[in-house]
Amino acid sequence: MSGLLYICDYGNNSESDESEVDNKLPKLKRPEKLPVPNLSHIPAVPVEQYTDNPNLHNGRVRSFPHVRGNWATFVYIKYQDEGSLLNFATKLQTLLLEVKNLLNLCDDFHLSLSKTVVLNYHTIVPFTQSLKEVLCDIERFYLGFDNIEVLCNDEKTRTFIVLKADYFSVKSLNSLVKKVDAVLGEFKLEKFYEDPSFHISLLWMKGDHKEKLETLLDNANEVISAEVVKKNESVLIDKVYCKSGNKFYQYSLE
Repeated sequence: MSGLLYICDYGNNSESDESEVDNKLPKLKRPEKLPVPNLSHIPAVPVEQYTDNPNLHNGRVRSFPHVRGNWATFVYIKYQDEGSLLNFATKLQTLLLEVKNLLNLCDDFHLSLSKTVVLNYHTIVPFTQSLKEVLCDIERFYLGFDNIEVLCNDEKTRTFIVLKADYFSVKSLNSLVKKVDAVLGEFKLEKFYEDPSFHISLLWMKGDHKEKLETLLDNANEVISAEVVKKNESVLIDKVYCKSGNKFYQYSLE
């Protein structure tokens, strides 16, 4: 029984000792709240914004907004004898006297193998490398034309007078599009049209004027048909090109 009393005494002494030690320790002050910094003297950096101005490029309107870090990209074929197409387009513009001053010559003569899609900068190299891999076994071929048509872009903001690829060229062009579509699918990008119209654009007008231009072309049909036959010299296609922003890539065919 006496032993238990000693244990109780020990416990009481220990608690009193701890309280005495606590009373001797200096009390720490709670840190005061930091003052809010004054940033009024620091100039704000504005977020870069881009406003499209169609007047800077003959009234053309972007099909999608410009975003920093996004690179407009498409795959195409160049028509090497641009001089003959330029002469033909100029003559065609003269024939369509009623709308001559509203028609614009296209900047360059190419045949698209894809829609214009958007790439982020870090995907440009793997995308173009994938194109190189799928196009390396495609055979070169001859490209010719057999007709003139009027087409509108998807947004109906521009109307084009185009040269349509002939029947014999379409088979090779479909093989190319199939390869390009495979790469677009790999990067989860929109593929080309299900039933593509392979053509080279010669002239364009702002807005949707498809019916009007078709009527004018019908009236000049005899002259135009003769010119198409005369100029329908097939050219060898041995390269495919890709443009991404200001970067250009080319791929040689077998």
